Amino acid sequence: MAIRWMTSRSATTNNVYDYGVNKHVENLSRLRERMSAIIDNYHNVQQDVMETFIDRGQLLKLAMPTVLSNGRRIPGLRLDHPRQLAVMHSLVRFANVAAGGQFTTVDLYAPALNALGRSEAEYSLASFRYDLSKLRAKGLVERIPHSRRYRLIGKGYSICVAFLKLFEKIYAPLTAGLLPPFRGDQALAEEKRCELDRLYQRVCDDLDSLPRAVGLRVAA
Repeated sequence: MAIRWMTSRSATTNNVYDYGVNKHVENLSRLRERMSAIIDNYHNVQQDVMETFIDRGQLLKLAMPTVLSNGRRIPGLRLDHPRQLAVMHSLVRFANVAAGGQFTTVDLYAPALNALGRSEAEYSLASFRYDLSKLRAKGLVERIPHSRRYRLIGKGYSICVAFLKLFEKIYAPLTAGLLPPFRGDQALAEEKRCELDRLYQRVCDDLDSLPRAVGLRVAA
């Protein structure tokens, strides 16, 4: 290997030719640029590894209640709350993007009703505003000063999309496969299963294997 030693701030090498640089003091500036780029790539990879597998408690914080400055307690966000998911559906609509990222509660109410599959009598506008307040308490939505309009802020859009994807693409299908499985699925030939079914089955198999891999015994 050309690189013999690397830290988070510097690196050394005994073969500069690997980087298209000749051995001459005039090429020192170019060599520094190449080595600096290597360190930057190292930092990027290190950051990806750290953020991929280490839980820093963000999801737990979103699920915990928020206490406002006036002492009011606002419930946290849940992955399995139908009304909350309906609000998130209404927030990430392209119509909001086309409107400049601003919206009123009335703009969001009808799409939320449609996503939830309920009537106004079953899910009132006041209830919708209460559910929207949970996202406001987490700093994902804010009211625009001197108006009745709102907008997503910070990671608000990304968080909503993440919650919807986790529920609709993973949480709900996996739960459905466990609770009301179709008879004969286990005997179905692998090649006759669709790709989605094979992927979900792989997840289930890996989850079953995980306790054994870490030395835990699963109760009968």
